[in-house]
Amino acid sequence: MPESTVILRPRLLFLLACSLMSLGEMGTACAQQQAWSLQRCLDHAFQHNLQIKLSELGETSAAIGTQSARGAFLPNLNGNMSHGYNFGRTIDPFTNQFVESSAIRSNSFGLSTGIVLFNGFQNHLNLRRALLAEQSAAAAKEIAENNVVLTIAGAFLNVLFQEEFVRVAEYNRQATARQVDRMRSMVSAGAAAEFDLYDVEAQLASDEANIVSTTNALGLAKLNLVQLLQLSAAEAEDFQLIRPSDEDLERTNLPASPAAAVAYAMGSFPEIRQAELQVEDAHIGLNVAKTGRYPRLFASYNIGTGYSGASRTIDGAPTVEEFVLGSLVVDDSTAYDLVAQQEVFNFITTPFSEQLNRNFNQSVFFSMSVPLFNNFSVKSSIEQAEVNALSAQYQLEQTRQTLTTSIESAWADARAASQNAVAQESALTAAERAFLNTEKRYEAGASTAIDFADARTLFDNARVNALRAKYDLAFKSRILDFYMGKAISFR
Repeated sequence: MPESTVILRPRLLFLLACSLMSLGEMGTACAQQQAWSLQRCLDHAFQHNLQIKLSELGETSAAIGTQSARGAFLPNLNGNMSHGYNFGRTIDPFTNQFVESSAIRSNSFGLSTGIVLFNGFQNHLNLRRALLAEQSAAAAKEIAENNVVLTIAGAFLNVLFQEEFVRVAEYNRQATARQVDRMRSMVSAGAAAEFDLYDVEAQLASDEANIVSTTNALGLAKLNLVQLLQLSAAEAEDFQLIRPSDEDLERTNLPASPAAAVAYAMGSFPEIRQAELQVEDAHIGLNVAKTGRYPRLFASYNIGTGYSGASRTIDGAPTVEEFVLGSLVVDDSTAYDLVAQQEVFNFITTPFSEQLNRNFNQSVFFSMSVPLFNNFSVKSSIEQAEVNALSAQYQLEQTRQTLTTSIESAWADARAASQNAVAQESALTAAERAFLNTEKRYEAGASTAIDFADARTLFDNARVNALRAKYDLAFKSRILDFYMGKAISFR
């Protein structure tokens, strides 16, 4: 497995994932129903991985932010109403006269709306930032998906690799078991000493221990993949993978230089896209901070009405009442009463609907706020925004440099892996030839068990190294293909 830990490595293995997705077509119909291809692993992980779910929530949150930014251009609308009682001496809110009562009921109803006419184009800038946040959230989700691909595909390949080791160990045990049977026959026939049998029996015990060791390593590799997939106990019990063929793993053609891969990755990788969006967002943030220097103009409109229990209305026609004011004496002998008349009105509480119509009112207001001095808060915000913009630019450059370094390293790794695969294949051929020769000599009695064990050890090491080189080349070459934007396939 490659050891490079670069910023874009999460996405590197996406190609490798694509190349392994076709492996499901290689088994039998029964195997296809039960075994897990890489595509099936990824599909399952994409549905259950919490990091991807969190990134999807990030996209939802960004969409909500955009909706809020668009709504800032619209006027607000609010309704209000009240219901209460006043006790004792108080002022009627509609007649502005003092009234006294044990309890005077009052109600008010109103609607108000307001709109920002000008705030230094802050709403426009906030909308642009919200749209950028949506794009950044989409890039973050792609990065999360690539992280999952990296983890799952790496674990998938590790299982395949460990299965190869188990097969080698089982093959060795079978070969040694044949030697034990042969040696027992020779000892029984008196053609070989008994200590020669002890040597090959010791080798058989070592081979069986190696099977246990490699099987345990395979079990741990499968457990790691099962845990990453968050499979249930029932699903994990018979967990098997669909393997690629040796032809599918082969790769010989590599680019002469990493230039093409660098050019493609600079314009396509989500890490670069996200860093560029952060630079643009930081510059918009600087413009938002500068809006603190501009005046703000608002408009508002209100309508309302109300009801008061102290409001009175004349009920019907007035009645005429007479009363004596006093008496008048004429000629010092005759007295006349002075009689006056007055109209008496009957008052009732003004009806609710009539008061609502009578008390209806409207108002329109315009207001302006001009910033003169705000304790250097605007100045500090602008300076901080300038620092943020510069920091975002530096981070973009750092991301580009890291990506370039990663691609160049991946190209060098792939070239080295290709050369190493050729060398290890040659070493394997030589070690196999030497082992077969030693095995024949050992069976003919021309070499000792120690010579046989040494040749077998060299052969085993050569097989392990060749397997490691084969998987290393398959992995690193397809990482390079991914950087170059090519469609990857093991076919």
